[in-house]
Amino acid sequence: MRIVIIGNGIAGTFTAKNLRALDKDLEIIIYAQENYPYYSRIKLPELINEKLNFNDLIIFKDDWYKSNNIKSFLNKKVEKIDHINKKLIIKGETEKVPYDKLVLATGSMPSIPSIKNANQMLGNGVFTLRNIDNAIEIQEFIKNNSIKKVVIIGGGLLGLELAKQIKDYNLNTTVVEFFPRLLPRQLDIDCGGMLREIIENLGIKVELNATTEEILLNDNNSIKGIKIKDGRQIEADMILIQAGITPTIDLAKSAELNTNRGIIVNEYLETNQKDIYAVGDCIEYNNQIWGIIPACIDQANIVASSILGNKNVKYKGTIPKNTLKIIGIDLTSIGIFDPEDKDLIGAGWQILKNIDEKSNCYKKIILKDNKLKGAILFGEKNAIPYINKNIEKEVEDKELRKAINLYEWICQICGNIYDEAKEEILFKDLPKDWKCVCGASKSEYKNKNLN
Repeated sequence: MRIVIIGNGIAGTFTAKNLRALDKDLEIIIYAQENYPYYSRIKLPELINEKLNFNDLIIFKDDWYKSNNIKSFLNKKVEKIDHINKKLIIKGETEKVPYDKLVLATGSMPSIPSIKNANQMLGNGVFTLRNIDNAIEIQEFIKNNSIKKVVIIGGGLLGLELAKQIKDYNLNTTVVEFFPRLLPRQLDIDCGGMLREIIENLGIKVELNATTEEILLNDNNSIKGIKIKDGRQIEADMILIQAGITPTIDLAKSAELNTNRGIIVNEYLETNQKDIYAVGDCIEYNNQIWGIIPACIDQANIVASSILGNKNVKYKGTIPKNTLKIIGIDLTSIGIFDPEDKDLIGAGWQILKNIDEKSNCYKKIILKDNKLKGAILFGEKNAIPYINKNIEKEVEDKELRKAINLYEWICQICGNIYDEAKEEILFKDLPKDWKCVCGASKSEYKNKNLN
């Protein structure tokens, strides 16, 4: 059986990897529009300031494809899918490529908000970062134009990672975010505020509640800065836009696949056309676009089984999990992190939270009916393995509190409980002369969860 995969990002490559693990005899072919084998996109910002070169980003080199008997054709654009005859038309080639099963892993493109002059200045002072060529283009523009000031539109994960690398290039760096907090899809207001303070301490300016309305230009058509809807203006020599993604669906639409925002698939990652599947950033499942690495990995596992006829495993969505790895910052957000935002608080919901501003540590655990539904861990690494292992599972209060190091302390005189997960100060940090409501001293308290 011949399986052709369009796209060699994480979704396409892991689909090939999983297929080969399940069947040693399949013919597996990958067509990729880029000129590089599978590489790490999350490290692209480090390419700009030359901490890494593009070879450092390559994850699966030529030997991997050879040892797994996977054919990979780079710099090849699939122009059309002939789903009736099960063939592909490749740009610049006369011979059509036949397939038995086809997997679309066409990924996504950066979204460009409706900003005056943004599209016309793309590549000439305005850039997005999605691939190696983008990173090289940005790097060359900085060098060739004596860039001093950079504005990054978008305060999400990639925007902040990019801002750190641009700042390390010794450039004046400003992050502009539409929402009232950084990482609005990963953090609540409290943790977003702590993150902003740390980002600004790195020398990166942050502008929130900022809708960019226009790219301002000099008389010579070079970048002057940006204008925000409320009238604020920020000077810049270059603009980097990291404002989300748009699934790449043009090829799918021309092949009469059902599309909406993404390529619509069922729980087996099947499209509406027989023997055509889709996976990764390009898909829409259950009215949702995922666009995160854990989802690509989950989907690649399921689509490989589905292609080979195993319908026992269904895709049910992916629990969102994000990690920010800026130097000096440990931040993980997983699952439901802010039920207040979603009007979920009510019967059965419980929030355990502690803010230690002195140590730049923030812990927030979301439970529903004793099930672990989500967490934010900022400045806390030790609890991550426990959270990852037990997400969406019932947890024991004693084990959970031990993992997150937030305990209940009980007064031996009156039974009053001091819950570190509901107070701002850890019990050990309370003043020595602190008293219980009954007048008992701190020494009269014992750790309820360790007994």
